[in-house]
Amino acid sequence: MRIRLYLVLLLIGLVSLPENGQAQQIARIDSLPATGLLIRTGWRWHSGDNPAWAKPDFDDSRWDSSKPFQSITSVPAFEKSPLGWFRLTFALDSAVAQQTLSLHLNQVGASEIYLDGTLFRRLGTVGASYDQQQAYTPKTWERYLLPSLSAGKHVLAVRLSQHRPPWYVPKRFYLTGPIFLARLVPTSGLIEEIASHLYVSTIANYIVVGVFLLLSVIHFLYYAYRRQRTNLIFAVAMLLGTYSLTLTDVLAVESNTELADWVSFCAGMVVMFFISLLLASYYAYLKQPFGWWFWSLTTALVVSRICVDYLGPELGLNLLNSLLLILMILEGIRVSRLAVRSRRANAQLLLSTILIMLAILLVGALISYWLSSSLPQYSPYISNVINLLFFMALPVGFAILLARDHAQTNQKLEERLAEIEQLSAEKESILKEQNEKLERQVAERTAKLTQSLAELHDTQEQLIQREKMASLGELTAGIAHEIQNPLNFVNNFADVSVELVAELKEEAEKGTQRDSELEAELLTDLEQNLTKISQHGSRAAGIVRSMLDHTRTSAGQSEPVDLNALVDEFLRLAYHGIRAQDKHGSTGPPEHFNAQLVTQYDDSLGTVTVVPQDIGRVLLNLFNNAFHAVRERAAKEPAGYTPTVSVSTSRSGNTVVIDVRDNGFGVPEGIREKIFQPFFTTKPTGQGTGLGLSLSYDIITKGHRGTLSLESTGSTGTTFRIRLPVN
Repeated sequence: MRIRLYLVLLLIGLVSLPENGQAQQIARIDSLPATGLLIRTGWRWHSGDNPAWAKPDFDDSRWDSSKPFQSITSVPAFEKSPLGWFRLTFALDSAVAQQTLSLHLNQVGASEIYLDGTLFRRLGTVGASYDQQQAYTPKTWERYLLPSLSAGKHVLAVRLSQHRPPWYVPKRFYLTGPIFLARLVPTSGLIEEIASHLYVSTIANYIVVGVFLLLSVIHFLYYAYRRQRTNLIFAVAMLLGTYSLTLTDVLAVESNTELADWVSFCAGMVVMFFISLLLASYYAYLKQPFGWWFWSLTTALVVSRICVDYLGPELGLNLLNSLLLILMILEGIRVSRLAVRSRRANAQLLLSTILIMLAILLVGALISYWLSSSLPQYSPYISNVINLLFFMALPVGFAILLARDHAQTNQKLEERLAEIEQLSAEKESILKEQNEKLERQVAERTAKLTQSLAELHDTQEQLIQREKMASLGELTAGIAHEIQNPLNFVNNFADVSVELVAELKEEAEKGTQRDSELEAELLTDLEQNLTKISQHGSRAAGIVRSMLDHTRTSAGQSEPVDLNALVDEFLRLAYHGIRAQDKHGSTGPPEHFNAQLVTQYDDSLGTVTVVPQDIGRVLLNLFNNAFHAVRERAAKEPAGYTPTVSVSTSRSGNTVVIDVRDNGFGVPEGIREKIFQPFFTTKPTGQGTGLGLSLSYDIITKGHRGTLSLESTGSTGTTFRIRLPVN
């Protein structure tokens, strides 16, 4: 919009003659157009700062003539001395003075405006340096209402500073904006004009921003779904276009000149990348390589734009930047023509889109030029419509092209899907026959597997029974040795009792010569013998009952048990059983195998609810393994080695712990993980089934919800630990 304003001002300036000479001049305003009058003639300028220069009676005839509506590059004297005063003496015709007047002002620096010696408006803060100056650029719709002015002469004095920004700040507005522009406009109808202008420009910008943002989101989603590089590049380009238009709208409301320069710089960079990415979208869609020419054009476009913002329009930089933009468009045409010649799909539509955009540009320029002179009141509306069509032609056309391409791809996919469905129908019957055949084969193999599993189950039952019988044999040997002692006592005391009865009969036959004291002594001895016989008979009966309980099939009934007594009982049975086996298979003297038994029972353990038969089997297996381990080491290391089997009970919270230790060779680390697996044994062939520890593990973990673990310390022995919950 500012560019079009400058073009209008330039056309008006062509019909005005510059004022030279030293005589004080008066700008006469005899009429006022509806669009306002730019005050171009009669301006005087002088560097320096003097409050007296604001007075209306001050003689400024010796000041230099100037054109403050030009940029600072056109007034080198002001560029050298950026703090000074402008004065304008103007005369109002009576017809003009009767109207309500306003000033439309524009500047880049800061100013204090005096009307007939009275401060009328302060725009920013005038300073002697850039740091002291606070620049202010009036917004495009700002108008300043003048007080009632009489017909005749008036003086407008402007105290103004416009210092050059630091090197790192862009200087586009500083180098191209007017030093000070004053346009006299009628106030009547001004609000409607500004509102209408803002409404039209805002609607146009919102439409473009909305379309660009919508296209960006759609093609980002396309990229997320299809992973096509063209969609990603086009989505980023549309996002940059949205950002550039947003920054351009920010410029219309930004009054801080330095910040406006930065916003303009960012907007310019975004526009350059937007145009470059549009061309890159063409390259990606047409599968053209990004050669040196594309990168050279992009680099030159960006660099030229940076130079324009920092160096201004000097040295033809604006022309160079425009030329590079034209080359970008021509490159798009060239690539499209190559695609048309190669008969690529949709290439003709792509070329037509670019040509339509160029036609809109040329026709729109001619229409704008004609309206600016013939119907200026309609010029802003038509210009906004042309801008809308120009900015949307290429992106929307390319978006339609991509949508058409996706539609063609979907159509091909649907055709391919129909072919696949047809092939699937043909293969379905084949698969059905094969499935029936496979089902028959699976049924046959399942029957064979079922038979094999049944045989395997029978074999496992036989092995388990064998393990039980082996355990029973070891238990029987221990019981036989253990029951021998009470039976010997029973026999001995029975023989002695028979002799006592015989002596008692002899005394009874003596009649009056009976010794009553001897009879009483014999009866006492007989009573004691019978008591001993009863005790040892009960002991033998208990051993037999324990044997029957061990061999009886467990019903799984839990009952409170004195765990210490149960552990000690099976420790003794296992020990005597291993000794009986050793004596039976040895030619040496009696009591060939001996081991040291170490017990440590927790007296506070109390009764524990378990299945005593099952726990007995577990203990017997662990004790037998321990005695086998120490006997094996004793056979290999007879000197200096004492076979020792230890057992301890303890309670930790709601858990009872039973530890069974031996000082044998221990379990090698490589087979510790297999020790509880079924049929795994470290004993020689024929001496173990490999089910003892497996059954024990199942009894503890599944039957009693406890744990059975192995803790081996290598050559110093092995520890099995049982943990049983109290409840």
